[in-house]
Amino acid sequence: MSKFKGPVGLFLCGGGALGSWQSGVLTELVRQGVHFDAVAGFSVGSLNGAAYCYNKTGDLRRIWGAMKPASILDLRPRYHNIPLQLYQHDGGSIVNKANFFFQNRLAKLTLFSNKPLYDLLNNWLVRSGPQFPRNIKFYVISHAVEIKLPYIAAFDGSTQGHNLSFTDALVASCSIPMVFPPVTVVEHGRKYHLVDGGVIGIATINLNFFEGCRTVIMIGNSRDADLDYPARGPFGYFERKARRMLAIHTQKVYESRVFIKSEPDVHLIKPPIDLGLNMLEFDGAKCEKAFDIGEAEAKLFLSGMEKRP
Repeated sequence: MSKFKGPVGLFLCGGGALGSWQSGVLTELVRQGVHFDAVAGFSVGSLNGAAYCYNKTGDLRRIWGAMKPASILDLRPRYHNIPLQLYQHDGGSIVNKANFFFQNRLAKLTLFSNKPLYDLLNNWLVRSGPQFPRNIKFYVISHAVEIKLPYIAAFDGSTQGHNLSFTDALVASCSIPMVFPPVTVVEHGRKYHLVDGGVIGIATINLNFFEGCRTVIMIGNSRDADLDYPARGPFGYFERKARRMLAIHTQKVYESRVFIKSEPDVHLIKPPIDLGLNMLEFDGAKCEKAFDIGEAEAKLFLSGMEKRP
């Protein structure tokens, strides 16, 4: 699109099943001819980013529409003795400290296997080969538990040349604590456990990937209202905590735009309404509806850009 000054960067936030909305936004942007020179993402955002790199955004609506809980959530409880620590946003009272203590230990228990995600990626993207059809830099972001910092797997036009496989990097980025098991990587003789850092919040990701870009489009999956999301249903407590942390995380990433020396125009696209979907609600009909809302929002965004002087 002529309205976007290049090079153009794309940052894709996490959010589980809410990523179906993000998929709709991305698919419409691509359909309208928006081209990205660098892409970064975490959690489901890394999966959508991989779809872009492989020129497969046209598959996303079909994949989300076919989703069933059993497609992703294979119950396999496991405990992982790793130094995982969550971010403590509550005060320092004895009750809050005790609550935080138990949360950290509970986070080491994961409920589901990551095999369904490996199967999805191997059968969909990886079989296309190691080279991206697009000549693009792609940054897959996870969180290294042992050092409490983001772990960045960078792929430059290809899935090769890194000590962490492309599939492992994507799965690690989606390894939500308490939900999916961590992925291990050995670097400089040291083993790290990688998880999805989007709901941990200890170290904030920034937009420095896009130094040199003149435009950055950031697609989040959370709304300001998620800062006080009501707890409902059996997983209500998890949903509330995860939504709040994701909303804070997204805002902090957006605020980091001021540190990019090339001073790009940064556009943050967020859901305009409640999507009627929980983060682990992999229901095809609901995901497809969210996808359609995302497409419509992308059209509004592009229409607004066209009207700019």
